[in-house]
Amino acid sequence: MSGLPALELAPSVRIMGGADTALFEHNDKSRGFPAMTKIAFQSAADENSAANLDKTLLNPVTLSELDSIRGTGLAEELLTNFPGDMARVGGVKTGKDGEQKAEWEKLQRGDVVLFLRDDQVFLSGIVTYLVRSKELARELWGEDEKGQLAECIYFVDEVKDQFIPRQTINRLCGLDEGYDWQGFEVQLEEVAAPVVQGFELESDVYFPIVSEEEYKQVVQEIDRTVPLDAEGRARLRKEDGFLRDQLFRGKIIEECAICGRKFPTQFLIAAHIKDRWHCTTEERLDYENIAMPLCKMGCEELYRRNYVTVIDSRVAVTRARVDSNDLQALLVKVKGRVCPWFKGSRSYFEWHARMGKYF
Repeated sequence: MSGLPALELAPSVRIMGGADTALFEHNDKSRGFPAMTKIAFQSAADENSAANLDKTLLNPVTLSELDSIRGTGLAEELLTNFPGDMARVGGVKTGKDGEQKAEWEKLQRGDVVLFLRDDQVFLSGIVTYLVRSKELARELWGEDEKGQLAECIYFVDEVKDQFIPRQTINRLCGLDEGYDWQGFEVQLEEVAAPVVQGFELESDVYFPIVSEEEYKQVVQEIDRTVPLDAEGRARLRKEDGFLRDQLFRGKIIEECAICGRKFPTQFLIAAHIKDRWHCTTEERLDYENIAMPLCKMGCEELYRRNYVTVIDSRVAVTRARVDSNDLQALLVKVKGRVCPWFKGSRSYFEWHARMGKYF
């Protein structure tokens, strides 16, 4: 395909296929250990950075209109991961000696970017995709006054307004309160944990990519008899991320196991059929059968609160009194539906059915 722009990936990048997993992951020093969420400081203090942020992050980009990637594999990947054709994009310059690029290479799917302006974090986003491309950077933002390009590009989702003083972030990270954020800087897991957990910044959709070997390792390492610490929560994220990839890999849309409605995978969770903390290690390792997709439109709560279950492959509903007419109507609608995830998971559904009374 001559004439198309060259897209460069950073070292140690792994590409996974599909809507939920067609993302770039950078291997880093935490590989082989619990992959907790990192945070990146992105300063928007100078005029150029503020303009770029306003152009492509506060205002999403229409992917199909980007000439620099049209006809490339990247265009196909992005449109698969952003089926709405809109994405929010940030960029990092390589730096004089490549130091900014080195920071960018620490990122992986599920990490958090914090955007700073006027000594305050005013925005956060979850990293979903990474690519290095001068052509794309030139189209999105152009060159700065020194002829430099923000060619180390990251795509983010779940962008949220924040109002967190820089001093608070610094203090939680163990830095001097007056520490000045310059350009782009990544804080690794142990440093970032108090911020990520304290402000509930982690995503329940975007997780680090986890191999089967890593999954088996973390499941066996989780100690159910002690309260979860930071490493324990990180292991749970690895477990959840692996299960999510197993259910949604290669899919843009999937069916909810309870209501049967089909949603983009961002609107579904990978739910344990049998409660995680009641599973044996062997049951948790049975990743092909222990989880099912549940929609965030109500079925996740209905199942978790024992309003619905699955008995002999069909959805059953609670016998308990339901005072809400709307809730009753919803239960009537799903009752008797065939659950496609029953086969192979019978024993897990039978455990759940014993948690309530159903018909």
